[in-house]
Amino acid sequence: MKIIKIALIILVVIAIGIGVSFNQPKGLIQSSDKPQHHDQYYCPMHPQILYDHPGRCPICGMDLVKKEEAPIQHDSDVKGYTSIVVTTSRQQLAGVRTWVIENKDLIKIIRVPGEYEGEIFGQVFEDDLPLIKVGQKAIVEVPAFHQKYEGAVNSIDSMIDEASRSLRVRIWLKQNNQKQFKTNMFVNIELPVSLGESMIIPQDAIQDTGLRKIVFVVKDGDTFEPREIQTGIETDEGVQVISGLKVGERIVISGNFLLDSESRVQATQGEAHE
Repeated sequence: MKIIKIALIILVVIAIGIGVSFNQPKGLIQSSDKPQHHDQYYCPMHPQILYDHPGRCPICGMDLVKKEEAPIQHDSDVKGYTSIVVTTSRQQLAGVRTWVIENKDLIKIIRVPGEYEGEIFGQVFEDDLPLIKVGQKAIVEVPAFHQKYEGAVNSIDSMIDEASRSLRVRIWLKQNNQKQFKTNMFVNIELPVSLGESMIIPQDAIQDTGLRKIVFVVKDGDTFEPREIQTGIETDEGVQVISGLKVGERIVISGNFLLDSESRVQATQGEAHE
């Protein structure tokens, strides 16, 4: 009986071992493995998935991409990042798109609530008062009518409300027929303010780490250089760049996540080799 029990235990152990081996994805390289002499294939969206043969990512189903050894570069001034080389095919898989920097008229739109009291009044907050001038353009939206009307700032009150820290401005409308307006009717007011020409880039181009803001600049060939920038005013069209970029440079506005992660990984590898 003891022999039979021992035999059964051995069979159970073997069965468990076979089950584990079947459940383990074939060709998956474990973190403890250090393959040196064969090709590696990874998922562009999930870089932790690494195989020794072509296939599909078990997470998202994307075709695995052959890992190409790119030279570790150290020409970046951004700590923790390095310039990287990304082939055209990998850029296409990651959805990398670029955009050329140019100077544009920087328009800040001040949006304030208002109401009709025989005239149209808007409540401008204290921080925006330096930008408001008599005569400047105003656009008034009346939600009840689903219409917008053009006008201009007619006057600015001299006393700030202590509770709301705002000040009333009167808006004169070009349309003279205001019979359809009702007293205390709610309106939305937009006051576009031109701040002159400046570099403006799309918000999606910026990788915000919380401590700094990074963009990737396209260099010669398929090289991407991380660049730290200082930003200013955010507008409907994008973000003002104060320093870190030049007009005419090309930056990445889509697919930044892949570039950001790979730049950090290669920077870490470079530090380990030193």
